[in-house]
Amino acid sequence: MKRLSLFLLTSALLLSAACKSESRPDTAANPAPTPGAPAPNTQPTLPPGAVEVTADTLQKEVEQHPEDLTSRYNLGTAYLSEGKSLEAAEEFKLVAEKRPDDADALDKLGMAYASAHKFDEAADAFKRALRLKPNSAYLHQALADVYEQAGRSAEAAAERAEFQRLDPNVRARTLLAAGKFEEAAAEARKVSPPNADTHYILGSALLNLKRPEEALAAFQEAVKLNPKHGDAYFQMGNAYDQLNQQGEAARAFQAAARLNPKDADAFYNLGNTYNKMNRPQEAAQAFAQAVRLRPSDADARLRLAVAQLKQGNTAAARAQQEALKKLAPEAAKQLEQAINQGGQKLP
Repeated sequence: MKRLSLFLLTSALLLSAACKSESRPDTAANPAPTPGAPAPNTQPTLPPGAVEVTADTLQKEVEQHPEDLTSRYNLGTAYLSEGKSLEAAEEFKLVAEKRPDDADALDKLGMAYASAHKFDEAADAFKRALRLKPNSAYLHQALADVYEQAGRSAEAAAERAEFQRLDPNVRARTLLAAGKFEEAAAEARKVSPPNADTHYILGSALLNLKRPEEALAAFQEAVKLNPKHGDAYFQMGNAYDQLNQQGEAARAFQAAARLNPKDADAFYNLGNTYNKMNRPQEAAQAFAQAVRLRPSDADARLRLAVAQLKQGNTAAARAQQEALKKLAPEAAKQLEQAINQGGQKLP
């Protein structure tokens, strides 16, 4: 049995979904929901074959296998997600006693104690985890937060200084996530020495500020320091797109897709770029991969169908039109009209 993450149990569902934060270049300025897409607050439903996971179901698992530490860990995670902090602490404490080198269990033990306002116990758990992972910026931050809540300001300041040393980009990253792009760029420029992520954050801020030439230079520095930085290549493609250098954009999105082969957005953006270059066959291949990775993406299906129609492949376009009937009925109607008119009025 595998350990379950806190994220999975927060919604009490075994779901697997991923969505990148980077905006698609042609929707960043005027974002709009995909036709037929569920409302943002729609409650997720169980996918076929999935099993609902709650503390009650995991308690039964522990009763059947009381010595199984993975079951104990999972039960503690479920308790934590349900706000049962002390019950969670008991489970993680048992796991940590049996496995004193389990930094993850100690981390969760600290989280549980902190949630229960047992700050001394939480600090002890985080310190034990740090002895196992002394270079964990996250654990230093967690310990600093606990010290702060316990009124131990000097110790909190020392931990925050260590956290800042281990993760020098934290302030710039936080500002970027908050949409404070000017401040994020200024903060990134203060980091010395900058690393690949520093340049990536700087480039992302500049790209959002519509300064693509400066952003491009930052992304180029990022991949120079880390040639496997797929996200930097992705945003590099967006920068080239803003500069209307579609050939370079295509090469950047190709690199992003090669480094992150499960990134549907990289293939989607690559397809868009090929469209702008009037290369429908390659656009169709890219959109097809985006659809394979994210079958519910109505926009990718529509663009795939358009690329297929441009090649005279009506049968393939009709297959996408059938899929769109459920995902985006209005888009399906537009596509049907285009198919019936021989692709003369593409949506």
